[in-house]
Amino acid sequence: MKRWLVFGLSGQVGAALREQLMPGEADILAISRQPQEDLPGLRWRRAGYWDAFDYQGQFDAVVSLGPLDVFARWLEADSGLAPPRLVALGSTSVHSKLASPDPSERGLALRLADAEARLADYCREHGCALSLLRPTLIYGGGERSLSRIVALARRWRYVPLPTDATGLRQPVHAGDLAAAVLGCLRAERPVPGSYDLPGGETLSYGEMIRRTLAVTVPDARLVRLPGFLFRSGMRALAAVGAADVGEGHLARLDRDLVYDDTPARRDLGYSPRPFRPEAAMFKG
Repeated sequence: MKRWLVFGLSGQVGAALREQLMPGEADILAISRQPQEDLPGLRWRRAGYWDAFDYQGQFDAVVSLGPLDVFARWLEADSGLAPPRLVALGSTSVHSKLASPDPSERGLALRLADAEARLADYCREHGCALSLLRPTLIYGGGERSLSRIVALARRWRYVPLPTDATGLRQPVHAGDLAAAVLGCLRAERPVPGSYDLPGGETLSYGEMIRRTLAVTVPDARLVRLPGFLFRSGMRALAAVGAADVGEGHLARLDRDLVYDDTPARRDLGYSPRPFRPEAAMFKG
């Protein structure tokens, strides 16, 4: 039986991955800071990245579904592991936020790029096949970005949106990301490479919000405002702590964030679903 070491299995994509596991597929050791219940084939270890413990030999695969930068630093500094396969979730933010007007977002993009380079170097030195997966906006269980808008709609019963919120988006379901991770793990041979993983449908930012509200707060109204008026209002609200919105988000509303999934479809059998939100997917 294959042995997998998995970080982040208790998170959004991890929960979807657990649902897709086949009985007896692997002997999994999952690392979590919170107590979890063991299941057949799945053992949990309550620990953080930097907590020292004996991994008891090598693994057929190591999987990172959590913060890429923390995982990369731990792997090269403290792990001592050399798995044949290493599968890690990054983010398309490494592309989209590199030129953001928000310094914190630029910092995130730089950390992601540095983590990718660290992982590539480590795998090259230790003979590991690295499958790096970069999702777009993730929804479907524990989603945060759209959930903030849903919470706003439930509180106010209307959501302001600029008329120029026409930038294209490709939201991706957590279940489709889990399937991509398992595709890397189940493949007869390792699948090295970097893959952008958009969702199965390209739609405007405004349409993405409209569909989300239609199933979560159907009586909420989208109020369209001129772009300059919307951005001025959001900045004023953010200044007094009444809105959680940054300059980077405002700057991207009219920009297309579109990625090519052809390599992932070809190499991983990736087949993401269209954007069909359900009320249970969102908090707030």
